[in-house]
Amino acid sequence: MTRLPSAILFTLLVHINEAHVNPSTELSFMFNSTISNRTTLTSPLLRQPTRQATYLGAILAFVFIFFGLIGNILLITTILSVKKLRINIINIFIVSLQFNDLLNIGFNQFFVGLSYANHHWVGGPLICKLVVYFSTVCMGCLLWHHCLIAIHRLIVVVYPSLLRRMSVKTYVIVSLVITRVLPILCCIPSFATYSIEYSPQALRCSIRNKVQIFINLTVLIILPNVIIIFCFLGIFFHVYHASYTSGRTTTPSTSVSHSLRREIRITKMFAVLFTLFFLGYHPYGFVRAYDKRRQLHPDIFVLLTLLYCISICASPFVYGIMNNQLRHECMRVIFNCWHCQKIDDYRKYSHGRLNSTVTTALTVANDGGDDGRASPSAASMRDLSCKTVRKKTSSATIVDTAHI
Repeated sequence: MTRLPSAILFTLLVHINEAHVNPSTELSFMFNSTISNRTTLTSPLLRQPTRQATYLGAILAFVFIFFGLIGNILLITTILSVKKLRINIINIFIVSLQFNDLLNIGFNQFFVGLSYANHHWVGGPLICKLVVYFSTVCMGCLLWHHCLIAIHRLIVVVYPSLLRRMSVKTYVIVSLVITRVLPILCCIPSFATYSIEYSPQALRCSIRNKVQIFINLTVLIILPNVIIIFCFLGIFFHVYHASYTSGRTTTPSTSVSHSLRREIRITKMFAVLFTLFFLGYHPYGFVRAYDKRRQLHPDIFVLLTLLYCISICASPFVYGIMNNQLRHECMRVIFNCWHCQKIDDYRKYSHGRLNSTVTTALTVANDGGDDGRASPSAASMRDLSCKTVRKKTSSATIVDTAHI
């Protein structure tokens, strides 16, 4: 019997192993690969930011998240509770923007802060992917909000005749639908394919699909930014030209000048908000696009993420600083809440004093002599207690009437 050469024998063994694969081996391989994918979320061997940077970033992030949530809730409550603010189209856009910021701060930035505090991702693979989707939707929604607000400001300032012919209600509805639906539609490629991976440098997931990155870059970032910049330039150029023209005329109109000052003040407010978001969000995207080989230190991404968090949480304070009406109404809401709490505390205190006085008076009145009649001291005490009760009752009635 002749022996086969060793090379031929090795080739036959390889083909036999490829043709007859053990199913249990396949299952174990799939299970191990799944476990390895999950453990990469907390693998200490990957390059991660330093603990000092993540702890400091977590502290600052949670501080700004706290004030951002309070500011957004206060601003939304003020606009929705005051009728003269609620009927303004600009305030409707502001409320929609603040709801978007609430989702971004309360969900996305909160989990990012938790990952920095624990120095690893704590939400699991599902939350890690949801944070990416919500971040993309919130970012696109925010930019398209600013875009449609800039278009509205351009129509109000430059083309007021067009504003009188168009339906404001229809414009608001269409704008709010576009700002919500368009970012969701742009996320469809990432839904259909596996395009999200964990990034140890950022301690969270990020998009790796080139098609999804191109769509986000063109539709959700570049296009609204270009429209916003051109609208603001057109508004400021028109206002500057109108101010220069009215200054040279011999009979300037006071109402036109006041209207121009009001419109330019509102436009400046939204320009500051857009600039704040531009400086807070875009550096992170530019650095991620530049650092394709992951050569930069991971602490840089902590700093850029913190800048983005600050830019989102600071928007209510920009509204309060640059809009006198919103600031006064917010202060009024805070004062009313504090005043109502003080009145409730006073009512509880007065009610407790009144009950204690009545109880004392009844106790003294029932404490009679041996013959069943009240003693002189008890009678005098009872009269004094009755006078005190009447005085307390009258004073309480006066306070309630004054409050009403």
